[in-house]
Amino acid sequence: MYHKEIFATIMLAHYFESAFSRDQVYRYLRVRMERERFDEAVEALKCRDIIFERGGNLFTRDLEASLRERRRWSRDLFLRHKRYLTLISRIPWVKYLALTGANAFESCREQDDIDLFLITQKDRLWICYLALVLFSKALRKRGVLCINYLVDEDNLHIRQQDYYTAVQIMQMAPLLENDFSRRLIESNHWIFRFLPNARAGVEAERFYSLSNGRHRNGKVRGLRWISVLNNLVYRGYTRRLAKKYPREFGRGIVLDRGLAKLNRIDHQDIYETIYREIEREIETAYPGLL
Repeated sequence: MYHKEIFATIMLAHYFESAFSRDQVYRYLRVRMERERFDEAVEALKCRDIIFERGGNLFTRDLEASLRERRRWSRDLFLRHKRYLTLISRIPWVKYLALTGANAFESCREQDDIDLFLITQKDRLWICYLALVLFSKALRKRGVLCINYLVDEDNLHIRQQDYYTAVQIMQMAPLLENDFSRRLIESNHWIFRFLPNARAGVEAERFYSLSNGRHRNGKVRGLRWISVLNNLVYRGYTRRLAKKYPREFGRGIVLDRGLAKLNRIDHQDIYETIYREIEREIETAYPGLL
């Protein structure tokens, strides 16, 4: 009945001091399961007092007060920096902007930063990145605005294919309303190998939608020298980061003309370690749970 897998997915959210709704648990389950069977299994776990449901979320222990505080911190963080995010969204070559990580899961600590995913126009990624670095430094927000994953519109296929990345893509909170959410999912059907119950499409949270409406999908025409400058910036950052982070370069840090993955920590390894620990805890506490 996959009780153990359901329980482990609920506990995974708790590990990061967050909570999944019933729909989210089903979406991020690692095994394929009919929805009717899933709901039956959830009710069976509730009847055995292993989990309970409150406020639309599933819990293994009473974290409700803590989670309400995390959600408030996450939304306050967004509101405090909304004007800066709006300015970023208005850069002519920025096509798509979304929150990821704890911001998307609404599990931020009070002093957390803002993790951003961007899609840019072709041959403009590195110009955009340089502009964003200078912009955040000028505002003294470099430690808050974390632009750690960028792709251009011709590189929507994500190379790192694992459970962690699949969850991050499906959970990201779009700040701009256009068809890049759909195009991103369509370019990464491998996601459904790891999340067989997920539906195609990123679910937008209206609270995080910026007020500048639907963003343009067309190209902003420019001079050839901008593309040349873009390549120069790319080469400069490649040399700099390869020298500064030799161990992380090529794994956590992956650079190309149309890609900037700037996470020094490989979260997939952390996710897998946590998931295995959770499985062992479940087997110890509930040895008969299938």
